[in-house]
Amino acid sequence: MGMSTYQTIAQVSEASGLSSSTLRFYEEEGLIPPVPRDGAGNRRYGEAEVGRVNTIRCLRAAGLSLPEMKRYFAMMEEGEETLRVRREILQETRERLRHQHREIKRCLDYLALKLDHYDQVMEAVKRGKTPPVFSASILNRCFEEGTHNARQTH
Repeated sequence: MGMSTYQTIAQVSEASGLSSSTLRFYEEEGLIPPVPRDGAGNRRYGEAEVGRVNTIRCLRAAGLSLPEMKRYFAMMEEGEETLRVRREILQETRERLRHQHREIKRCLDYLALKLDHYDQVMEAVKRGKTPPVFSASILNRCFEEGTHNARQTH
């Protein structure tokens, strides 16, 4: 997006995965400053507004509540004296997301193993063979600390 390029609410909604009504709600709640409008009264999101939407996406993905997000954005208005606290909030947000990312990775590995097993069972059944028995310990390794990719263990 160039310096003078603007996006409609529909474009921002599409790109962010947030509905237009959610974007309007966040604007009404003060999380997004009033978005400039064109001559027809349509919202025109510039770089700053899109940046704010992206910050909201990250905070929301990490599970921050509406009041917590409001507090963070209110502190931005207060300036430099809140820099340290705002940085801590972003640091905690990143850690929450890293933890969620590790958990999602484990679940993806677990489901991949289960799906591979289902494929093997279905293939065996189709051929009239005895389906393979799956080792629960291989599956459970997906959730053991320090195991990054259980698929490499079998």
